[in-house]
Amino acid sequence: MSSTKALLLSARMGGGHNGVARVISEELNSYGITCETRDFLDASPRMGRLLERGFKLEVERAPWAYQLEFWLWNTFSPMATITRRALQAFFQRGVVRWIEETEPDIIIALHPFSAQLLGQMRHQKNPVISHRPIATFLTDYSVHPLWVHPAVDLHLCVSETAAMQARNRAGANGEIVVTGPFVEARFFHPVDQRAAREALGIPNDRSIVLIVSGSWGVGDIAQTFELLATEEDIFPVALCGRNHDLQAQLERHGGGLSVGWTEEVRLYMAAADVVIQNAGGLTALEAMAAQRPVISYRPIAGHGRENVAAMESVGATVWCHNEEQLVQQVRNLRLHPAEQVTKQLDQFQTAPHQPILELLHEARLTPTTRHGVWALRLTRTAAMLIVLFVVANLLSGVIGYHGLNLTRTANKSDYVYLSTRLPASALVNPAIDSLIINEGIGVVVTGRQAIAHPGAVRYAFHQGVQLINGGSGNSSDFNFILPENDLSTGRADLARVLGVQINAYLPQNTMNAVDLAWASLHHQTIIPARILAHHFDLTPHPGAILELNLSQLSAAKAEAELQMEIKHLNSDHLTLAPFATLHGSQGVHA
Repeated sequence: MSSTKALLLSARMGGGHNGVARVISEELNSYGITCETRDFLDASPRMGRLLERGFKLEVERAPWAYQLEFWLWNTFSPMATITRRALQAFFQRGVVRWIEETEPDIIIALHPFSAQLLGQMRHQKNPVISHRPIATFLTDYSVHPLWVHPAVDLHLCVSETAAMQARNRAGANGEIVVTGPFVEARFFHPVDQRAAREALGIPNDRSIVLIVSGSWGVGDIAQTFELLATEEDIFPVALCGRNHDLQAQLERHGGGLSVGWTEEVRLYMAAADVVIQNAGGLTALEAMAAQRPVISYRPIAGHGRENVAAMESVGATVWCHNEEQLVQQVRNLRLHPAEQVTKQLDQFQTAPHQPILELLHEARLTPTTRHGVWALRLTRTAAMLIVLFVVANLLSGVIGYHGLNLTRTANKSDYVYLSTRLPASALVNPAIDSLIINEGIGVVVTGRQAIAHPGAVRYAFHQGVQLINGGSGNSSDFNFILPENDLSTGRADLARVLGVQINAYLPQNTMNAVDLAWASLHHQTIIPARILAHHFDLTPHPGAILELNLSQLSAAKAEAELQMEIKHLNSDHLTLAPFATLHGSQGVHA
């Protein structure tokens, strides 16, 4: 096999796919197989960057949108067809060029996008791939629909649970084999815990909990870190990846150790008693190999939750659903790790690469002519329009997140801007109105509330309360997809009640392209607030813009909650700046 070549198609959607590519390359190299790894997103650099940034934005800023998207993939089969066409339109030319350059004997997909494109090319009998065996390694315990394609010869699965899901996917005709995880061999060799702690400067008299969050450092890592830091017998260590803001935030909090991107993951695992993860990625598998009990807590949306549920079902992790369970399991697994470690080690197999070697040996595919060229050309325009629409909405969401026509006239470092949504009974409460006016708090009013309680909204307005347009009031998870004009509808409803135009808009749903275009044409101020329910669950950073949603409380409880949050901010040495200073028009145009 000295002349045998393998082409691995990974993707930089986090660091796990590339990590698995390195392990597979090392395994195959030991058999004389030359491996070359390419990042699938580089097959179309511009679209690749857009997909990477869009996915990262969803995971970090709009997990609800990612969860919705994940649900759509699992529910509507036409989504896979649309995706295949789009991938062909933008990425096929680059992938074909790589195949022609490397002339591989086998192609291995390590990301769903590359699996779908390779399968579709085989299905259409593309001559560059028709005689080459195709394998895909499903890196997750839970199988995303795009992992499976009927034309792929071999699906390698990390667990029997993943294999069962792959078999149940429509069109999974190729061979499905359970190989266990691919993890670097060095993680299986133990390192002395005391020596590791001394090398890293970590205390040896407390429970060391390693919190991992992938290369992007996403998820509720700060909350987990801060919770464990309050326990006297626990010392949290967070691997923040390339998330410098998260690392800085944890450093300011103290009580543990925050680490940026590091090549010493194995050493940190050796120093730890327990590892906490939130996505079921490669680092969690490395912790399993390093014989560290793995706890899952606050998994990220979409594949994170699915992965954790699948891992728990086979005993590969302990899923904690609240703070009490987390602290209890940290202490329990530190003292009694053996049973959990045994279940985790049972996930691994001695030769996970063997099915790849067998596929290479047995492949006897007959080359055929390419077809489907006209279908590709006819669908390219449609696919481009779909992608452009999605891109426009993504960019609109990004711009909405950062604000539009925003004038920050109060910019001292200790200022915070606070708005709130209140029940109608609170709007006609003179004590609450006085508190709001004195503190410079903005009140977000939706069109639905204005139409339902016009007297209360007019009363607050004439008392001098700063009103902000909260949109129509129709909470829709499809606002990202559908061309609704939430801004204009809410503004019109408020104008009918007040007789004046409210020109400041605080989105309650993710903005879409129609909202952004309308705001730009009509010179609306879009205010990018973080919406919190009932009470703060964090310490706001200086300059933060916040909305406290108290609309479901009684007037008395809403007033008490506002008083408490103002004290909370003052105790953190933060001062409320007048919300009206965020927009020079004061939000009203007669």
